Amino acid sequence: MSSEFASRMEGTLMVKQELLYLMPKVEALIFDIDGVLVDASESYRLAVCEAVRFFVERELGWVVDASPLTPDEVDMFKRAGGFNNDWDLTQAAALFLLFKSLKHGVKRVSSLKRLRPSLEEFLAEVSAEGGGLSSAEKIVVDNLELRQRRDLARLWKRRLLVQLAQEFYAGRKWCPRLFGFEPQYVDIDAGFLERERSLIDLSLLPMGMKFGILTGRAKRETVLALERLGLLSVIPEDFWVTDDDPIRKPDPKALSVLMDKMGAMSAIYVGDTVDDLKMVNDYKANARPHDPTVWVCMTLTGPNGEKNRTFFLEQGADIIATDVNALLGYLKRVRERSREIGNGRGKSWMQEHAR
Repeated sequence: MSSEFASRMEGTLMVKQELLYLMPKVEALIFDIDGVLVDASESYRLAVCEAVRFFVERELGWVVDASPLTPDEVDMFKRAGGFNNDWDLTQAAALFLLFKSLKHGVKRVSSLKRLRPSLEEFLAEVSAEGGGLSSAEKIVVDNLELRQRRDLARLWKRRLLVQLAQEFYAGRKWCPRLFGFEPQYVDIDAGFLERERSLIDLSLLPMGMKFGILTGRAKRETVLALERLGLLSVIPEDFWVTDDDPIRKPDPKALSVLMDKMGAMSAIYVGDTVDDLKMVNDYKANARPHDPTVWVCMTLTGPNGEKNRTFFLEQGADIIATDVNALLGYLKRVRERSREIGNGRGKSWMQEHAR
């Protein structure tokens, strides 16, 4: 363990030493939703995988004798950066498969997966270009001949891919409410969103703090998620930034916008992916002396789980928690203790509990 970190709660929480004194004084908590408040491993990831499978099998007519995209490969896109939006990820995954098919003239999935570039190689280039769908598209276009580019433009049906992913996610039950249309291609009732489960223990929410949401979900998806979590009345809509806002995640300016809305001068952003960590680090790098302070807590409940601990440490996370409840429980206790012992005793509390 790095010497600058202090371990808390039997290893469930790691906090930078210099933050221990400040933790009871933090004014606000800002949450991501997927991977932090909600386990979406059985919803969005599966919806993306099924959409890509449906597309290459039904729309392109390929031989699907292997999984075109697996949940682990979805996580690889997330780690590459820039794929906070799952609909962008769906398009990028199909783009990669089309790229290989056009390069090699192969339409059998098992054969395509053995050919280069591997997904690891492709995503390494995407990450080096800055990550995200636009970088993936640039790499693909730059490596195709003119005729192949024309074929790509004809075959890569981006709107259809997004709609397929949305239909798998929401099903007949939720598509009209979330996306404003009735499913056309996917004949399932409730969709994968019904598999989502809550990761947060509401009884651990610290009293006297402001709570906000900064998520890659659209507003309608955010409303439904918070409703299902029991948080809709706890976190006011004025304290949300969603994918429908003009400035949105992972733009660090979204944090500035939200901090201004919340009227807070200090906050912890709770995220789970490399985009979350980069967003807060970029915010810090560009913050002016009188701007609000934002620290980042990275949970290990998102893509790649516990394996991300070392990576998050290396990339400058302020706090690492096994899950959101480890952070909430810690904050609740230190704030209660701070009230009990009165002002000016925070340093003594820190010394008492530091190892």
